[in-house]
Amino acid sequence: MKRAVRNIVRKPVAGLFLTLTALISLSLVSLPLKSLPAASSPQSHSASSSIPTLIIIIDDVGNNGPLGERAIALPGPVTLAFLPHTPHAKRLANEAAKNNKGVMLHAPMANATGAALGPGALTQDMSPEELQKTLTESLDSIPHVQGVNNHMGSVLTADHIAMKSVMEVVQQRGLYFIDSLTNPMSVAEKEALQAGILTDRRDVFLDNDRSLEGLFKQFQRAIDIAERKGSAILIGHPYPETLDFLEVVLPELIASNEVIITRADQHLQEEAWLTPVRTGGETELKSRLELRLPLPVKNKTEADERPRSPGSNDQITSQSYQN
Repeated sequence: MKRAVRNIVRKPVAGLFLTLTALISLSLVSLPLKSLPAASSPQSHSASSSIPTLIIIIDDVGNNGPLGERAIALPGPVTLAFLPHTPHAKRLANEAAKNNKGVMLHAPMANATGAALGPGALTQDMSPEELQKTLTESLDSIPHVQGVNNHMGSVLTADHIAMKSVMEVVQQRGLYFIDSLTNPMSVAEKEALQAGILTDRRDVFLDNDRSLEGLFKQFQRAIDIAERKGSAILIGHPYPETLDFLEVVLPELIASNEVIITRADQHLQEEAWLTPVRTGGETELKSRLELRLPLPVKNKTEADERPRSPGSNDQITSQSYQN
């Protein structure tokens, strides 16, 4: 285990200077790291490689301009998920693309908590045609969009018919889908696979607990999962606390030369998605989509990241995002 101790510099938060001093303890593999993949030419590493890959998605971007700009300025090829029809989404998505960040639609979907969804909401009372029309309009509102994930959605992602309608649009647009996994009974990934869409699911929510200790714990958990299964998807939000944290730990992680941070679209195209198949005495790599294989079964540690009840991980956009 390597331990990196860093004094986090003074940062302005809400007009105040907070001095954060933290012990950053990251369990990292000791293999040499290849350079970070350039967005224009995704780096591919073999399925047998033990270099862990971390995919960081920042949800709920678009309502607050300054926080969105900070998310875009984060080091490394992170991915930003934009709420549709929000005041700053179009401008920030253009800026994100220019800065080699991933761009996703964060599609609002019906949830079990009754939380307000905002514009572009996809609900169970919509017909398949209404769902597809609404989703298409939301996608059209986000320039450079590469994929989709669900905002809340603990109800809708468990609905086979609704998810099939959603995936038809995603497939027609040539996009990918990431299941934020706000419901352990979600069928989103299954329907995406059936539609032949590149897909994966969230491993860890970073900032349900926005204390420094809570952020460190979840970040460490994502690293541990990436080491164990080769990659991990970590979802956070543009909270000031989250951005403060990532602005410090991401340069340290990148400088460690032992973890690859990659965009969601690049992750879905890498060889980690290939499975060795032995045919005719030779072993070849075939895509999980081609073989229609589910994601690897996760162990107990990773299963603990699944919500224990539908809606328990539905994320509610804070009023502080409005600006």
